[in-house]
Amino acid sequence: MKRNSKIVLVTGAAHGIGKAITEYLVSKGEEVIATDYDSEGLVKYESHDQIHSIVMDVTNNDSIANAVQEVMKITDGIDCLVNNAGLFIGGPLVEVEVADFEKIFDVNVLGFVRVTKALFPLLKARNGRVVNMSSEVGRIAFPFNGPYSMTKYSIEAFTDSLRREFQFLDMKVIAIQPGAIDTSLPEKTVESYRKYLKDSEFEAEMSRVWEVLEKEKYADPKYVAQVVYKALHKKKPKLRYRVKNNKQRKLLELFPSKWADFLIRNFI
Repeated sequence: MKRNSKIVLVTGAAHGIGKAITEYLVSKGEEVIATDYDSEGLVKYESHDQIHSIVMDVTNNDSIANAVQEVMKITDGIDCLVNNAGLFIGGPLVEVEVADFEKIFDVNVLGFVRVTKALFPLLKARNGRVVNMSSEVGRIAFPFNGPYSMTKYSIEAFTDSLRREFQFLDMKVIAIQPGAIDTSLPEKTVESYRKYLKDSEFEAEMSRVWEVLEKEKYADPKYVAQVVYKALHKKKPKLRYRVKNNKQRKLLELFPSKWADFLIRNFI
């Protein structure tokens, strides 16, 4: 890899936001270690000399350990870890299966923890940065979005704690909070809601979610990639970057909780 470029490891790099980050960073001259559990999705990077693709399942300790060994064959340090791998599960909190809660936390929260721990020595070697992919729903929780929002609230806490620890090592930790982004996530959202819609105590209320999804404007994932690049290079990056957040949802955050509850019940 080129010594004058930043070396960035991206999780969930085969698709969506991770793919956009990988391609944008490379276009800016960076070297990217693209990781994903989807080996077929990584094939497209094999002919690119600035991208080194490694299969890694963030829920599997052995897979992570093997990936770290592969990384160490490439470099003795990395400049940035982008914790991006994630999935969506939604539905009424009292109806979502416990196994689904375990699945989403395993990827969206423990996946970040496992990978950060495993790559810490390589990050420390270069005073590297950690960029955690959070969400606008890591600030405000909506009905039937609970499992996903719970994981993103957890990432906010993980980011704060890690940042306050890493400051003693002169290392930066940054959270990025995207709004609705044009990836496969909206489709996965519909699939997840459909699973719990039938025979739900909240069938009528959940049906209103379809209207919200149809009206939603989804932004190009390149905007998230551009912010990752900024977080990578800024001498003093922001603690959090909001990317294409929904204006109405941002306004709800300003209201007292009772007012927000009323508005959500009657208008969303």
